Amino acid sequence: MSGNKGDRGREREMAKKVTIFDDDFKELRPSTGLIAKVVSVFAIAYTSLEILALQFVVIDLWVFIALVMIAVMVLGFLTIPFGPKDAGKVKTLDWLFMAMGVAPCVYILIEMERLQWTYGSTVLPLDMFFSVMFMIPLLELVRRAFGWAIPITALAFLAYAFLGSLLPSSLFGHRGVRIGNVIGFMLGPMAIFGMVMSAMVQIIFLFMMFSTFLQKCGAGNFFADFANSVAGQYRGGPAKVSVFSSSLFGMISGSSVANVAIDGGITIPLMIKTGFKPTFAGAMEATASTGGQIMPPIMGAGAFIMAELLSISYRDVIMAAAIPAVLYYVALYCMADLEAVRHGLRGLSKLQLPRKWQVLKDGWHLLIPVIILLYELVVLGASMSRAGLLSIASIVVVSWFRKKTRLTFLQVIEAMVDTALSTVALAAMCGCAGIIVGVVAITGLGVAFGSAIVPLSGGNLFVCLLMTAVLCILLGMGLPTTASYIVAASIGVSALSKLGVNPLAAHLFIFYFACISSITPPDMAAIFTACGFSKADPIKTGWTAMRLAFPAYIVPFIFVYHPVLLMKGSVLDVSYQFIMSCLGVAAMSMALVGISYFGNIKWGVFSRIFFAASFFAFIIPGWQSDLWASFAIVIGFTINSQARGMIYKGA
Repeated sequence: MSGNKGDRGREREMAKKVTIFDDDFKELRPSTGLIAKVVSVFAIAYTSLEILALQFVVIDLWVFIALVMIAVMVLGFLTIPFGPKDAGKVKTLDWLFMAMGVAPCVYILIEMERLQWTYGSTVLPLDMFFSVMFMIPLLELVRRAFGWAIPITALAFLAYAFLGSLLPSSLFGHRGVRIGNVIGFMLGPMAIFGMVMSAMVQIIFLFMMFSTFLQKCGAGNFFADFANSVAGQYRGGPAKVSVFSSSLFGMISGSSVANVAIDGGITIPLMIKTGFKPTFAGAMEATASTGGQIMPPIMGAGAFIMAELLSISYRDVIMAAAIPAVLYYVALYCMADLEAVRHGLRGLSKLQLPRKWQVLKDGWHLLIPVIILLYELVVLGASMSRAGLLSIASIVVVSWFRKKTRLTFLQVIEAMVDTALSTVALAAMCGCAGIIVGVVAITGLGVAFGSAIVPLSGGNLFVCLLMTAVLCILLGMGLPTTASYIVAASIGVSALSKLGVNPLAAHLFIFYFACISSITPPDMAAIFTACGFSKADPIKTGWTAMRLAFPAYIVPFIFVYHPVLLMKGSVLDVSYQFIMSCLGVAAMSMALVGISYFGNIKWGVFSRIFFAASFFAFIIPGWQSDLWASFAIVIGFTINSQARGMIYKGA
């Protein structure tokens, strides 16, 4: 027993070493001495500014974002090195880039009154000068954090703005915009300092702070232990623990890489020890963790931006996302169960598992902030800032309920610093995404794309959805989830809207495919992180993950056609369709794995085809399709000799 506890301890320590706060956040270089103090001061000031501006002080949004960008530029160039060889060093070039990033923000603050009156109509030479000056360090900071893909994409959009008038209208050519107007436009609230950065400073920051504080007082360990105590004893226990703990952690994280980093060090070695293949173990953890981005209440950063773009409450977003997210995890649970049946795997012994009631006794209070957050958002419909800040304050209060979770003053300061640092790269990326949004706005590219894609699809909604899904996955090969969602939404929603798709359904469709690009070969951030623990081949792991995540590739098409899966309908209709969808997911799992939940029946090709067909029939609303689905399952059972034999024995 002591050996098992030692193994769990070592695995947990390994997980802690790779803790990441966000999908798009890379490890910052260590800072010591004076630089460390400067970083800490600016990080605390940045977090304090966010708290004050969101709840206690009225401040113009453009001014607010400019102040945040000053902190981002300072922290970014002090903590993110030019390249791997420059780790731990702050060079003259870093100070130069920092000054180039700060100066335009100061210019905006000084010229704010004039800019608010003349933005979009009059562009002065100084406006263009400082706009170019700001974009250079912004693109460089994003390059350092995420590589070349995002800056190249932004530069390509700028090139389109400058040269797009030379293209024929059939190739998305526009009427032409003066270069000076394009450059000046980038420095305002319809581009870099626009909707995407607004969502970053007003919403995303708060919920990353919530996640950081909750992790600081041990919520990650509590969720892992609770998942172990609940699911670990059943067949395929470690895989089910991965599903359960990732769904729990996803409720507070909204980050696939963070989920893998925290859970993977515990669940992946356990899965391998109990008989799962390393490829399956890595794929299961990565797939379960990717669900964190679509699991309410805290989804991926793109979901907060979605609420901003649609001008709706975040409550509407999480309500619509709830059923598809649950179906995602139901499918993973079924796949884990069937895989365990196929290989004859059992769960962990009770001696290897923490006691459920003891875990709850030690950590139940850590659920209170999550409950408060849900109550504020869903029941009361409170503002994001009120719900977020109240939930964060409750974390500090409830942490004192137990000695081992207690947050001291120093730990609160550390959490504030961690929050600021973990948002630097994401804030820079949001600013860079603002360049893309600005180009789309000033050139009318979104409308042009929509006008072109509809004829290209022949006016067929399914073909248009398929083309949009492929676009999202292709963008996801080079861009982080948030960036690929923003780009795809900027140009793809218009086409879907022209074909009558509900705007929320259109955005969720794009968001889902942007998320699952992280487990879709060849560029798979979550898979690569998981393979660090499993030591399996990433490409094979990626293909396995795609099979495990089958609902995520299909359900978005269904909820576009039938919004009842987005909770659009009566309670009875929604509940009934949810149950039918769960049955369909269970049937499709049997079709993919080829084995039964009971009796160890191996399904033949034709049985599996009928089960797969029943999935599509079950998930499409309507009693007629449900009847056909039931009929397909009955046929699938009766044409299998093993199943017939089991039925005859039972009779």
